[in-house]
Amino acid sequence: MISWNVSNSKDKRKNWFFPSFEVQEYLLPIIDIGGSYIDEYGDTTYSVEDCMRLRKVIDNVIEGLSLTKKTRIRFETMHKGLETLDKPLLIEALKNLREATEIAVEKRQPLVFRGD
Repeated sequence: MISWNVSNSKDKRKNWFFPSFEVQEYLLPIIDIGGSYIDEYGDTTYSVEDCMRLRKVIDNVIEGLSLTKKTRIRFETMHKGLETLDKPLLIEALKNLREATEIAVEKRQPLVFRGD
């Protein structure tokens, strides 16, 4: 699974990762800001400007999820068929990623996604 950290920073949290492959598969296309493709098996670096765009996308996705009455999200996975994800789990993962983008922007350092 993909985890993330801020380059050249001691700010590393234990929760900076996608909590499951299903959450990762669901969120990656949603948080796509164009440009750099997030490599699921290698490293992908997001510049400070990318992080500013990503932060806006995350805010919009969290707002959209918060406004929906659904507590569970169903989607078709590539390999396992139909899956169900709890909305709070998705929001938590997005908030953790947003925290990392905040630190990256504040410290003017790239955000690095690391695949497994």
